[in-house]
Amino acid sequence: MTASRIDILLVYDPRFTGGTASAILTDAHAFHAAGLTIGLLEVTSGFFIDAGTGKNTALAALADLPGVKVIKPEACVVADTTFFHHPLTFAHQVQENAKIRSNTSVLVCHHPPFRGDGSLEYDPIATTRYIEQSFGIRPMWAPVSGVIRKHLRSFLPFIRLTNADWVNSFDTGNWMSNRPVFDGPIAVVGRHSREDPLKWPDTAADVAAHVAPREAGWKTRVMGCPEAHLNSLGANLDGWEIVPFNNEPVDYFVESLDVFSYFHSDKWVEAFGRTILEAMLMERPCVLSPSLRDTFGPTAHYANPADVHDLVRSLRTNVKATRQNCADIRERAAQQYASKAIPERLRALQNDTGSCSRLGPIQAAPITALRKLIGLKRRQRNAVSLEQAAKP
Repeated sequence: MTASRIDILLVYDPRFTGGTASAILTDAHAFHAAGLTIGLLEVTSGFFIDAGTGKNTALAALADLPGVKVIKPEACVVADTTFFHHPLTFAHQVQENAKIRSNTSVLVCHHPPFRGDGSLEYDPIATTRYIEQSFGIRPMWAPVSGVIRKHLRSFLPFIRLTNADWVNSFDTGNWMSNRPVFDGPIAVVGRHSREDPLKWPDTAADVAAHVAPREAGWKTRVMGCPEAHLNSLGANLDGWEIVPFNNEPVDYFVESLDVFSYFHSDKWVEAFGRTILEAMLMERPCVLSPSLRDTFGPTAHYANPADVHDLVRSLRTNVKATRQNCADIRERAAQQYASKAIPERLRALQNDTGSCSRLGPIQAAPITALRKLIGLKRRQRNAVSLEQAAKP
């Protein structure tokens, strides 16, 4: 069988939405703009339980780019660099296989192995083995943030990490605001995310505290909201403007805000926070949970939910300083996350031999990680037993 020869091979489940899909798209378009040949290998993962989940139309459209090759399952492929996207795709195994030869191969880790409660959601060691069984290569792990790197260090030396994070990138020219914040009589506090309860605070009090004050001159506007779940918590959504997820272009939605406020469930670990970077690029002040400080450092404002209202009032009181700070943060974010830097980052990745060193912050000690792996395997066996028992 003749092998397809390409510069970049992207292996992914096309049903992903949200930040993962946006990251894949931005990378693919940057590779294409750099004149690199691209192959697309779509796979079907057990991660998506609902068989009716359709392809993301934007990901499907990558096949229409001039010169892009669609790689069929069981094909032989020779690629300079192969990117496997999202560990949960391969932790649940895929239906397809192919023979891939690649000078550099990485699994871009968009999701942490540990949940917020400390339990494991997937096994990185087994995930690496599944990829090797299906595709014949053993990739390094490329975390998208320091948070993910800290989690993955718990599984060294049984996996190998890239020395640099493969962070999300943005075509910064597409993220330009034409409206300064706090320019009218009504100030809007809001956020956007998937309609996932884990993306929201756990109590009605924290839900109410992290949006706009309920007083004259303020308004709450959100895109993507699990209304039934929030109502079950007892949260009062009266007066909120709720836009269905992806019902507006993200830049248009973010520009309608004066403050971007994001807090999530204690059960959730935010891998990166692409929506937050989008708000920064649109020169919106970001008010965040302190748990996100490791990722965003001095580029955001941090508070407990109960202190958000005082903070947003302060931002509005000091409009000139707030606008200047937003402009400065936008410039820093544009330099750090610009998609035009992807070709240079790719060259660095191709020279990255990886590391198994545990030096640096670690999420869990090896013995703890081992206990969590045993617990995960037990839960998986129990789930299989229950599924088999339910069959007629």
